[in-house]
Amino acid sequence: MRENLSELWRFRGLLRQLIARDLKVRYKNSIFGFLWSIVPPLLQVVVYSFLVRILLHIHAPNYSAYLLCGLIPWTFFSVAVLDASQSLLIFFPVIKKVYLPREIIPLAIVVSNFVHFMLGWAVFFGAFYVFAPLLGIHIPVQTGLLWFPVITLIQFILVLGVGLWVAALNVFYEDVKFILQTLFGLLLFVFPVMFVTESVYYSRLNAAHPWMFKLYMLNPIASIIDAYRKTLLQPVPRGSFNMKPSNMPLPLNWPEFWGSALISVLILVASYAYFNSRKWKFVERP
Repeated sequence: MRENLSELWRFRGLLRQLIARDLKVRYKNSIFGFLWSIVPPLLQVVVYSFLVRILLHIHAPNYSAYLLCGLIPWTFFSVAVLDASQSLLIFFPVIKKVYLPREIIPLAIVVSNFVHFMLGWAVFFGAFYVFAPLLGIHIPVQTGLLWFPVITLIQFILVLGVGLWVAALNVFYEDVKFILQTLFGLLLFVFPVMFVTESVYYSRLNAAHPWMFKLYMLNPIASIIDAYRKTLLQPVPRGSFNMKPSNMPLPLNWPEFWGSALISVLILVASYAYFNSRKWKFVERP
């Protein structure tokens, strides 16, 4: 693995070119360009906020902030992994003719999606810390903001790990991309994207089986989304999200968070090892 990392470092110039190429090509003939990486989550916030408040009658002050704080990391995870899964097949003619570290291709895709991810956070901070106070909506800056780079790094590690794994698998089994598309449509309602983890903790199912919530929070993406909310936003108000007024907001469980961070690192190490064990067989694909 050390030799592979050294080789990847020698090709860092190619990595920069691939990242720049992906950023330019993605919205090459689009009028709005990079805005398309920001508009979909904002439209989702509008639609989901309407469904939650008007149709489902769920009371949640500043729900848009909680929702966007979940949608931004979820969009990065789902889009980057799906793009990475198809990256090697898109570059397959190049792989067959030119020597390069195979892992540089999904890595470039993940990094380019990371740029869009950071643009999404720029919109979040601008909307709720700059423009919201002008409209009388006050969302104070939390000291937990200092943890933002750490949480972001852990998510990047997770996305890269999953991206390398599915990229290698999809070369031989193209069902992978269809499975991912189906899973991401379903997992949106399983992970705490549109709801908060308190809703899971105070559910009847968890009351009967308390161990399930601990297992749920060891899921890296669930833990990462929860960490973003707990460090960037105020605690969930009592009685919101249809919880009982007696339900207390939960603090960030640091042992669970670091446990999920360790899982993310292990996923990256295992995925990179698997990728390296298969990458020289890519050209043998029929």
